[in-house]
Amino acid sequence: MKKIVSIFLILFVGITFAQSGKDDCIFAKTSRFNHLQKFANINYPGDSKYDVKYYMLDIAVNHTAQTISGNVTCNAVISEANVTQIYYDLTSPLVVDSVILNGASATFSRGSNTLVINLGTTLNTGDNFSTKVYYHGTPGSSGFGSFEFSSHNGNPAIWTLSEPYGAKDWWPVKDTPADKVDSADFWITVSSSLTAASNGKLMGIVDNGNGTHTFKWKSSYPIAQYLLSMAITNYTQYTNYYYNTVNDSMPIDHFIYPESFSSVKTQLDKTPGMIEVYAERFGEYPFINEKYGHAQFGWGGGMEHQTITSMGGFSDMLIAHEMAHMWFGDLITCKDWHHIWLNEGFATYGECLMNEAWYGKSGYDNYVVGEMNSAKNAVGSIWVEDISSVGQIFNGARSYSKGSVVLHMLRGIVGDSVFFDILKTYKTDPNVAYGVAVTEDFQAVAESVSGMDLDYFFAEWIYGESFPVYSVVWSKQNIGGNLYDLALKITQTVRTDPAYFTMPIQVKVNFASGDTLITVFNNTQVQNFNITVNGNPTSISFDPGNWILKNVNSVVTGVDDEIKLNSFSLDQNFPNPFNPTTTIKFSLGKNGFTTLKLYDILGNEVANIVNGVLESGPHEVNFDASMLPSGTYFYTITSGSFTETKKMMLLK
Repeated sequence: MKKIVSIFLILFVGITFAQSGKDDCIFAKTSRFNHLQKFANINYPGDSKYDVKYYMLDIAVNHTAQTISGNVTCNAVISEANVTQIYYDLTSPLVVDSVILNGASATFSRGSNTLVINLGTTLNTGDNFSTKVYYHGTPGSSGFGSFEFSSHNGNPAIWTLSEPYGAKDWWPVKDTPADKVDSADFWITVSSSLTAASNGKLMGIVDNGNGTHTFKWKSSYPIAQYLLSMAITNYTQYTNYYYNTVNDSMPIDHFIYPESFSSVKTQLDKTPGMIEVYAERFGEYPFINEKYGHAQFGWGGGMEHQTITSMGGFSDMLIAHEMAHMWFGDLITCKDWHHIWLNEGFATYGECLMNEAWYGKSGYDNYVVGEMNSAKNAVGSIWVEDISSVGQIFNGARSYSKGSVVLHMLRGIVGDSVFFDILKTYKTDPNVAYGVAVTEDFQAVAESVSGMDLDYFFAEWIYGESFPVYSVVWSKQNIGGNLYDLALKITQTVRTDPAYFTMPIQVKVNFASGDTLITVFNNTQVQNFNITVNGNPTSISFDPGNWILKNVNSVVTGVDDEIKLNSFSLDQNFPNPFNPTTTIKFSLGKNGFTTLKLYDILGNEVANIVNGVLESGPHEVNFDASMLPSGTYFYTITSGSFTETKKMMLLK
């Protein structure tokens, strides 16, 4: 959807620690977590005892009284043993009239924004059940406006926007995106003067003979609860078509305020070509047997309701962003809001790709620069730590801009053809297609398609914070004939963890007769490289393609000896967190007595890893922490006057 470290006191001396579519749509840790720990810490809504398979919503909307009434059917399968009760999420102001369980009346009670249903027997894993909840009342409106009675040009306008926690404001539901249904029906009864737009295909309109009619919509594809929607007013309807083959077409149905239609028709007519752009890059439109469409509504941005995006405006990039969600957000939905970048970062990157399709490489590059400028304002990791806050989930700089820049950087690492193979493979991966995903699912696809180990990339950019600031010193030395030794010294500073970013970096070496592009793999905070080039370098360009989210402090020429001299440095251990072994690399500027010691969080020495005279240059030690309990530790190197400390985490 669119717009709208701990500080430790160390008690001993000598240890120191060291305008985009997105903007139209947004309203308004430091270490990578262990995989199991991340999910164990999610206190997520929704009853885990059952798996929903089907919803049917049969709801009458009274725009005069501003109330709703009707019933919701849920078919589900028990997923735990010895289950005697289940619950749905439903806000307390809505009144439940009765509950039918497997065709018979059932007893129920109300909790805090829940509806608890007694099953009357004990069910076990694999058992099926079906409920029908009859209810009525005035729906709530939380988040971005989960249910709104409004108006336009003197006409009633009713709309829903349930992301992230608002579905329960207007219907009994398992309110988590982790549990998609296989299909859904949505029957909406409204005044005969109004039209009700919703997801999927319109199967029919029934005249009820009492001044109302019922729109019967059907979604045959899996759908998340927050993507089910309705938008109701006196719409003008306009249809154009997306042609996916020479002889096949899909309707694009637009539901527009009558007073707006003439001014937005030109934008609506761009929609088929925009679907073509994404289908070429991502794979075929994922709901090809139903439709795509827009329903104008009263919010200032847009919301990617499956097959029927709700739109408050019709700018190019707002259309592009919400359309991209059909692939990333609707076809593949983030399993929980911690991983919202899989929805919003991907859709924002869709804006970049639409600019590339329309305006070429310069259009793409310029748009990416804008997203990078926004991403530099991000605070915290892209993996959202606090999902109790709607503002934290939908933070524009982090979930949208920085998320999109991650995809841009991945494209730079793997290359264009592999990158788009990754997107198409992800789109069809049976583990996530028409289902849900977390970051590790996308990482697995990226690694499988590219053949690369990308753990460092996702660890630092998704679970780490900030971005690198580079200082570069370079020099050259003739080593015979037309061959030159190009010496580079790359130094990073980062304002938060990780201490440095491991990245392949492109360097363009310029000569009087042309240039050449080289790539170095920068994986320490201070690193020296020596590259033999054919020709006399006149200058260098650091990351000329702008493939890295960064600031460049300086690129200057220096003295050979300054660059080639081994410097003192201590690297971050890898992996981190670890269990039970990890590798520590360090470099010494000169020979000398060196110690590498490990301390617990209270400053107690718990291991003496290195203790002796070492030669200058790079060193590597493997540390086995089998004898230590899980926790945070600090390792300190001391050699002459050089002392540096870093943090490590042992997770057993």
